[in-house]
Amino acid sequence: MKILFLHGWTSTPGGVKPTFLTDHGHTVINPALDDDDFEAAVRTAQAEYDQNQPDVIVGSSRGGAIAMNIESRDTPLVLLCPAWKNWGTATTVKNNTTILHSQADDVVPFSDSEELVRNSGLPDSTLIEVGNDHRLADTASLELMLRSAIDACIPEWTDNPDILLQQEWSGLCYTAAKRWVGSVQNEDWVLVHGTVMSKRVGRRVEHAWCERDDQVVDLTLRVGMRFVEIDEYFRIFQPEVSKRYSSGDAALLTFKNGHDGPWDESEQLSE
Repeated sequence: MKILFLHGWTSTPGGVKPTFLTDHGHTVINPALDDDDFEAAVRTAQAEYDQNQPDVIVGSSRGGAIAMNIESRDTPLVLLCPAWKNWGTATTVKNNTTILHSQADDVVPFSDSEELVRNSGLPDSTLIEVGNDHRLADTASLELMLRSAIDACIPEWTDNPDILLQQEWSGLCYTAAKRWVGSVQNEDWVLVHGTVMSKRVGRRVEHAWCERDDQVVDLTLRVGMRFVEIDEYFRIFQPEVSKRYSSGDAALLTFKNGHDGPWDESEQLSE
């Protein structure tokens, strides 16, 4: 998944939040934004958006206001304590926006995000309370930021394997693999969670794929190359398996936990 991350005022590229997204295997465009000239910062963000065509935009504080003031067409927004009252002219957000904010924020009032949701005519569920300060750098906030970005990019639901093989799943391995084994026609496939070696980041990353007999399906690979002989897959990606799930268990785990994985030990099914 390609993410345009717009940092806050006096922040710099490479902070905790963009690093967290990168560490989870995503491509993060994280430009330096002018602290003194808002219009210059907007121009920089717009140029990065136009050049890179990200799957989702994440904006933190002033970066959230910048995200609201660029032309981003139908690209989803994930806004973290957006300081829209302090910078820019935009007073509404589009439908495919998620806002994360802490009630304890002493920099940008939580009520500002409540007002933004009302201005935009969006449901209350658009705004999610999380964290214990303005930074949203705690583990729960970081994980929710990542999950919100992923959820915003998930393709339209289908259980047709032919359509699944054509949809864009970059950076969405857990949902992709769960969708594959969830198809009625693919009930004999096994969902696999583990790690693979990523040449792009030069280290092992968490990943999900599907196996059946001597075949692997990995929907995050290029269209047309998503069926791989299992020996070839293990040779290229050097996977290390942590868990294997039947299609039935995968469905139960998604129902139980409200997400498609990964599932930690506390989220597993009872013996």
